[in-house]
Amino acid sequence: MEPGRPDATEKEKSENFKQGAAVGYSLILPPNWKRIPLRRKSDREAAVRDIVEKACGNLPKNFPRDLVTRYRLEIERRLSVGVKNARKSGGLDFYLPMMELGGTPIAASFVVGEVTSEVDPGKFIAAMASGSGYKPAEVGEAPAMRREVVVGAEPEEEVELASRRVDYVAAIPGNRARWLTISFSTMGGGDPSDELSDATVSLFEAIVSTFHWSTEAE
Repeated sequence: MEPGRPDATEKEKSENFKQGAAVGYSLILPPNWKRIPLRRKSDREAAVRDIVEKACGNLPKNFPRDLVTRYRLEIERRLSVGVKNARKSGGLDFYLPMMELGGTPIAASFVVGEVTSEVDPGKFIAAMASGSGYKPAEVGEAPAMRREVVVGAEPEEEVELASRRVDYVAAIPGNRARWLTISFSTMGGGDPSDELSDATVSLFEAIVSTFHWSTEAE
């Protein structure tokens, strides 16, 4: 295992790309990170139910029953907000941790999505590089652009604190008009510039480093 990379305990696959050389993707998640597929309602609801049941199942056996109900409702509410915002942004898959880092809950998630553009790929990348804060990067050895920004609270989206965000936009191999997006967000320990935020961004970058395009030949 390479330093800084998550344990290869769970490999998530998505087959949401149906055209061109790349037909899907896979990545390696750290333990207890979960994926919620967003396109099909039945898959989405099943994933949410599974997360809620596992979270409640991890509570101590002597946990008061009325608090279990409140806990369940709060998890469902947070997942509902996250899923709603992920779908609104055109997401295909929503990832989030059901774990703690050094005893502190991780307020973080990322969304994998897809956008289309008829603009020439070179001009598309140049437009992102000119004034939007994007810099050249790679995702699964494909050319990409990356930016990192701090965004203020968005009460209208039920986001009550400022967040630190990392966005990737990558060319999908085999199709000049389609682009993969990976959008990460963390509130850290309440301050997007604190040490927890730094550690969570590093963990996200380790996940991105495992990204692999699936092809029809595989």
